[in-house]
Amino acid sequence: MSHYNLSAYQLAKNLGYEGPQKLYKLIQNKSKPGYETLMDILDHYPEVRSEWLMRGIEPMFNKPEPKPEAKEGAYTGMPYAVTVDTHGQEVISLVSVKAEAGYLLARNVDDTMGDLETLSIPGIRGGKSVRAFEVAGNSMQPTLNQGDLVVASYTERLDLIQPKHVYVVVAHDRIMVKRLRGPVKRHEPIELLSDNRFYDPFVLPQNDLKELWQVQAVLTRSVPANTNDSFDRMLVLLEMLAQDSQHLRSILLDVAARYDVKLVGEAS
Repeated sequence: MSHYNLSAYQLAKNLGYEGPQKLYKLIQNKSKPGYETLMDILDHYPEVRSEWLMRGIEPMFNKPEPKPEAKEGAYTGMPYAVTVDTHGQEVISLVSVKAEAGYLLARNVDDTMGDLETLSIPGIRGGKSVRAFEVAGNSMQPTLNQGDLVVASYTERLDLIQPKHVYVVVAHDRIMVKRLRGPVKRHEPIELLSDNRFYDPFVLPQNDLKELWQVQAVLTRSVPANTNDSFDRMLVLLEMLAQDSQHLRSILLDVAARYDVKLVGEAS
């Protein structure tokens, strides 16, 4: 994993596994690799020597091979890391505003994920990489407010972006919650839209995109007012305006009669 710059999630996907739980147990020394796992690795990476993989005898490769450099700017379609519980099940990690800087700048993403708080929400499991983010700012009002938590699932392909849906966009220098204009092709910029009309659309170069999460649920601290109560208040205000209007009309008619003038709209 270190040689190929792979996370456990990426390696699991390369080996055709549904999730990284098995690999996490191996990394954490909670279990030993079985024959099938070893053969999966050797079949997918034929350049790796079986003597090295199973017995640790150098060299690592059948032929010397330079270590590949990480490619910048390519959207991998996989989160950088996931968090699992003691049973190897993926859990929902919470990226709060306070944790945001560490989440973006960390060099060892796995360690950073381990420091994050986790959530347990009935009906929503970690499953296929689910994460929670705290909303900061007012660019998505009235849909989302400061301090709301959005629960989102990972988006593997940019051409499957749902038009006008809300997403969490993790860039190299910021985390944003925005609506996306629609699916994009490789290397195309991504247009981010705010629900608050005072914010202009924002165009993000695809090379700056690290992770993309589609919002599936919202946990909010803003409890809306009773709609029936608001409607009753509006009726009271309209009644008061009507009464004031009738009183004002009577005064105008009295003044008009004194000066023998007619009001606009009065019958002749």
